[in-house]
Amino acid sequence: MRPTSSLALVALLVGCGASDAAPGALPDAGTTPISPVDAGGDAVVLDAGSLSDGGASDAGPRRPLAVDRTDPKATAVTFKANVADPAATQSLGTQGAYLDTRVAPAGKLVVFLHGAAAAAPANCTSTEVANMLTAKGFHVLLPCYNSYYGVGVCGADIGGCRREAFEGKDLSPAVSIAPADAIEPRIVAALQYMMKQHPAGDWGYYLQDGQPYWPDIIISGISHGASSAGLIAKIRPVDRAVMHSGPLDTDQAWLALPSLTPPSRIYGFTHTSDVQHAGHLAAFQTMQLPGAAVSVDGAAAPYGGSHRLQTSAIPIPNTSDGGHSSTAPGGASPKVGGAYVHAPVWATMYGR
Repeated sequence: MRPTSSLALVALLVGCGASDAAPGALPDAGTTPISPVDAGGDAVVLDAGSLSDGGASDAGPRRPLAVDRTDPKATAVTFKANVADPAATQSLGTQGAYLDTRVAPAGKLVVFLHGAAAAAPANCTSTEVANMLTAKGFHVLLPCYNSYYGVGVCGADIGGCRREAFEGKDLSPAVSIAPADAIEPRIVAALQYMMKQHPAGDWGYYLQDGQPYWPDIIISGISHGASSAGLIAKIRPVDRAVMHSGPLDTDQAWLALPSLTPPSRIYGFTHTSDVQHAGHLAAFQTMQLPGAAVSVDGAAAPYGGSHRLQTSAIPIPNTSDGGHSSTAPGGASPKVGGAYVHAPVWATMYGR
């Protein structure tokens, strides 16, 4: 859990207890404090304007985002999926929702998907990921979902497994994931839950007609979560997709599908020592991400405009996963003077 002294944190622990990160969850090696940027003031109203160019048709004018910042603070709400939706029966680890009202709101929700695990993770959250994203003004959800079925059972249709894990529809004979246990319905349930738990955060802004309003949502993740984020960007018009150490799914058909999210809004970041690195580069190529593979090491953002980003920076500690876990905030990602080396990379990918 994030220490209150470093975040001025208001933590609402609902229906769960804190636990160590399970395999596949991001390492959490402490806290990077969020600086109180643009603190104070009355309720902020952000005019979302027209739809982003994520491929969605114009659904009509959006109401303004209204985040109440009269009492600016960082808020974290952790809860289990069956607290938000009693129909949920699987993947019932700790998930989290985060917002820092000391920071001017970005008007975007980031949904960050954890990596694969051998069993349902007990903890699907990451303090470090939440800190990085809320410091940019994002609303943030870190949901639990089924990432433990093992893509080897999916054969030539890993995309079908990922879609069932996302939508909760019967799209693959290899898995059985009900709607209440799938990512998209859990986003809806979590946002509805947060409307009650943290009304000042205006979490309902990211819903329209009872569904996620994808043009204002950034889908991201690491490893298995990165591959799922890439697939979701294909079938939903997201604002951006950010893939840390992924996608892999070599030669899978979904990588070449037409995309509702333009490749110009999709980013990938991989480590050259990762055993999956060649697969990541191949996936970037098949997905037609802009640019050629570019090293971020010693280079300045925005890295020649490439969306195929790579690093050879030595993780700390020097983990045995070849840097696989170092491309997102956490214990393995390198720092200099307490600051993340890859902070400019993440700013480029998330657009802030």
